[in-house]
Amino acid sequence: MAFQVQRARREKMKAVVGFIGCSGSGKTAGALLTAYGMMKEAHPHIDDDEIWAKIGVVDTEHGRAKLYADLKFDDTLIGQFLHVDFDPPYSTARYNEAVIALKGAGCEVIIVDSLSHNWQGEGGIVETHGQMAGNSFQNWGKLAPETTQLIKTLTRNDVHILTTLRTKQEYVVESNSDGKMAPRKVGTRPVQKDEMEYEFMLNFNIGIDHVAETSKDNTRMFEGEQIKITPEVGHKLYQWLEKGVDVKAEEAAERTSLINEIKDIALHSIEAQKKVEEFEFKANMKLDDFNIRLANAALDRLQTFKSKEDK
Repeated sequence: MAFQVQRARREKMKAVVGFIGCSGSGKTAGALLTAYGMMKEAHPHIDDDEIWAKIGVVDTEHGRAKLYADLKFDDTLIGQFLHVDFDPPYSTARYNEAVIALKGAGCEVIIVDSLSHNWQGEGGIVETHGQMAGNSFQNWGKLAPETTQLIKTLTRNDVHILTTLRTKQEYVVESNSDGKMAPRKVGTRPVQKDEMEYEFMLNFNIGIDHVAETSKDNTRMFEGEQIKITPEVGHKLYQWLEKGVDVKAEEAAERTSLINEIKDIALHSIEAQKKVEEFEFKANMKLDDFNIRLANAALDRLQTFKSKEDK
């Protein structure tokens, strides 16, 4: 297939955001507050119960996400979001199934809490690798498609995805407010494949003090800042995502225009009508369900009938 060269233009996007931190840093709460802010921005005229029904959580943490329901963070009450209790095995395929289940239930933002289990959990990639016979290095190559499929789950399901990732925990000794030396828990690298975090458009690294800074920020809205994650983060993020051209809306309008043109030709020609019925039979679908490619092909074949009509 030949490459097509086009001018770049900013398109509307779906969020793929990571909330990275050690246990207790506030990853889940931050993701919930961000999701709420996004949906409040998207649907300003519906009530909070309806807002929370558009937010789903894939919960690999033994149901702990449900503990946040009805908790209040400053002025925001966490409502009754949709929930999937995700037990092991934590395979890539089951992550995708969980996301699709919540999408089918009407969720527009899905929180994967946590993505780390896919790497280092029961039935995850590391455990699967350990159970494989043969050359260890070659076995890692055989498991590379698992990561590819996981990235597709995060980027191709046409929903906003917020994920939490645990970090490996270490302790540093430093002086506290009293001037005395004391240990402090810190997170280091995320528990996932090394390059996974680079697949996200935005990563918040959250400290044990619940203050976040970004390690990657394609939005450039939070770069260099230390922030507390609130619904305002979600408001800003959703506004940024919506600034682009709505390609899907454009494609839908183009498809409708093509189908209407085909119908108009068929309306004025019995031969063209029979040809359309032949197209429908071969495609095993009605004309109204044709995608742009099929509609273009059908219209191209019908041009002779259009020429006769014009005469």
